[in-house]
Amino acid sequence: MPALTSLRFLAAVWVAIFHAQAMRTFFGPEWFQQIAVIGYMGVSFFFVLSGFILVYTYSDRLMNLREFWQSRFARIYPAFIFSLLLTGPGFFYVCLKMDVAKIVPEWVWPAAHLKISAITTLFLVQTWIPQNSMAWHMPVWSLSNEAFFYLLFPFLLPLFGRFSSKQLMTILPVGFVFGLTVTALYHGINPDGALALNPHVIAPWQYFIKFNPILRLPEFLMGMACGHLFLRNRNGNGGNRQWAWPLLLGGIAMIAVGATVLHRNPTLIFHASVVAPAFAAIVYGVALRPAGLGILDKRFFVLLGDASYSFYLLHSMVIAAFTRFFVDAAGNLHHQNPLWFLLPIATIALISIGVYKGIERPMRRVLGPKRKGNDKEKEKIQGVPEQMSPSLS
Repeated sequence: MPALTSLRFLAAVWVAIFHAQAMRTFFGPEWFQQIAVIGYMGVSFFFVLSGFILVYTYSDRLMNLREFWQSRFARIYPAFIFSLLLTGPGFFYVCLKMDVAKIVPEWVWPAAHLKISAITTLFLVQTWIPQNSMAWHMPVWSLSNEAFFYLLFPFLLPLFGRFSSKQLMTILPVGFVFGLTVTALYHGINPDGALALNPHVIAPWQYFIKFNPILRLPEFLMGMACGHLFLRNRNGNGGNRQWAWPLLLGGIAMIAVGATVLHRNPTLIFHASVVAPAFAAIVYGVALRPAGLGILDKRFFVLLGDASYSFYLLHSMVIAAFTRFFVDAAGNLHHQNPLWFLLPIATIALISIGVYKGIERPMRRVLGPKRKGNDKEKEKIQGVPEQMSPSLS
């Protein structure tokens, strides 16, 4: 499914646009800001896509637990460690030598519990402590969630395989209602009080809602449900390709509505499970190969998709390096035409391709499970896709 691989790059760019605005580096025109304001939801797309692709890859294969987890480790850990090595000096210097509350409020708790923060980040369990979710290198919070999903996947896969198609379809509205319920409860109870309106302090319950792996699990489950439905429909009647464009456009329309709502109500906590069905529709629609989207199958865009994991891990550092290009010493904005933003995007893409080819692929061969020759030939014949891992916020 090369088109789905290409979509990963677009989602990673969406996250980068969000962070450029959050870092007060690039804002762009009004329409651009509406797209950027919910760019963090690109991580929700990765969670949904991850569930879909893992089901697509493993549904008809005997799964060895050790080999599965080893392949997941080989997939995400080398580039993850590389990103920590790049960001570690800045993280530890700020935590040890500077006024963290003024410089990086998200690191107040990690600075006060530096050893715990570093160890939990290395083991990808940092998001189980809400105030620690943004520790060390902020985007890797999503990998902590993914590690939890990978832990559960081998046990969830046979369970989902026993569900009827109707039960699988029910998972999407249940996830949607779950997101609405979490949002309503937060606003009704207001557990963070005045902290929820102060961007210079951590609101623990907000962080719990945004980053806790259990609360983000419904997005992954929706992807798994869609993966099973796709395989059953494909095997039964050719995949219902006529639904490709309606699903794709319907998902985009739902995202557009979410962008409009959040742009007008920036303080709203919009739990990602609310918008996950839109991403599920987009993933399912693209998987059906809609006519006219052949460009997503091109080798260049697939390469960008393959490098999107490193793009996600490295984008904030490159955007920070471009700060003086977009903002002068007095705080005045320059080059705010979206075309100028293609410059840091291209830079991140080139670096990410280098990391993908120089670190990700070689280390995956070294650390991944060693397959027998006949298994390799079988995968080559069956066209088993490269397993996808999310990139995030």
